Amino acid sequence: MLAPNRRPYPIDVQIGIEPDFDFLSAEYRAFHNLDRATVFQAPSWLDAVHRKLLPHLAAKQHTLTIRTPDRELLAVIPLVLQRPAGISMLLPADFGVCDYNAIVGDPATLEMLAADPSVIDRIDRLLDVADVLMFRKVREDGFDASRLFRKTVASPNENAAYHSETGPDFEAWQRQTVSKKYSKELRRLARQIEREFGPYEHRPAQTEAEVRDAFRFLKAARDGRFNGDFLDNPIYEKFYSDFAVAGIASGEAITYVSYLNGEPVAVLFGPACDDEFHAVLIGSDIQRFGKFSIGMQLIYRVIKLRFDHGLHRLDMGLGNTGYKSQFRVEETGLHNFTSSRSLAGSMVSLVYHRAKPFKRALQRFSPHVR
Repeated sequence: MLAPNRRPYPIDVQIGIEPDFDFLSAEYRAFHNLDRATVFQAPSWLDAVHRKLLPHLAAKQHTLTIRTPDRELLAVIPLVLQRPAGISMLLPADFGVCDYNAIVGDPATLEMLAADPSVIDRIDRLLDVADVLMFRKVREDGFDASRLFRKTVASPNENAAYHSETGPDFEAWQRQTVSKKYSKELRRLARQIEREFGPYEHRPAQTEAEVRDAFRFLKAARDGRFNGDFLDNPIYEKFYSDFAVAGIASGEAITYVSYLNGEPVAVLFGPACDDEFHAVLIGSDIQRFGKFSIGMQLIYRVIKLRFDHGLHRLDMGLGNTGYKSQFRVEETGLHNFTSSRSLAGSMVSLVYHRAKPFKRALQRFSPHVR
């Protein structure tokens, strides 16, 4: 590791594209953690994105790495190259399934790299394969990825991120976060469900059969509720469900289920890393049990289940949907940025940042540009 206070200037690093970079390698597994990036840059998630989605979406891997002279990793920028509507774009390895994108690296090291113009110049030359770099959903509480690129234009993301953190005292968190009236109401509704319908439990799916069953329920519960829901696309449905099955053994994904008489009535799925679980997909049988707030009950029970296992953070993902306000979640802003390489790229950048109707038209050609 380069010492920030003793580095040579310019920094002696190797910067290049590794089109076959292995995100499941021991090297990357040892490198990634939640101090260096988010759960969406975790080894298993990025590996699944590249293996399960990239081949079906007319994209090429374009992973940019920065290494020391002895090949030690300093930073990884997971990018892909796509060509929607004849315009070549460099994008994070996202395809719409990542709530956050980031450069993977120690914040102090990234600050040091960003301060060296020679590093920025060398990165810039590696972007000439595309008309535009479009980097979306950068958290404002982490390193600003735009600082490693030239001539960027930024704008706020239309969504923010939200999370709930219990701390070491669940009762104190509950008093401060969930109103006494609301938590009492959730408990009352749970008792009423059991009284009227039978045994009611909340737990992770524990076998492949349970996970597959939960995803069949999840797809049916979400059917027609969300415009452009990824579960309507067989490629994405397989991506999520296969990742959920793999997560049973690895712990890198959890499928939480509310069972009523042994049948799913609510499901919450997401990747997990260290202390954090990230809610990605949720669905509940609101047609039969909507008045019992079973989706909210599952979220509340998941927070308590995780607390009981010494895990205190639940990331509720993007968008301030109404249910999140019940938990008084903490908000983190996101931003998007672009770096244009051609006249066509400049037009795409202008459309993306300033013209929402044209942005919607652009999404028809590349629906993952969000």
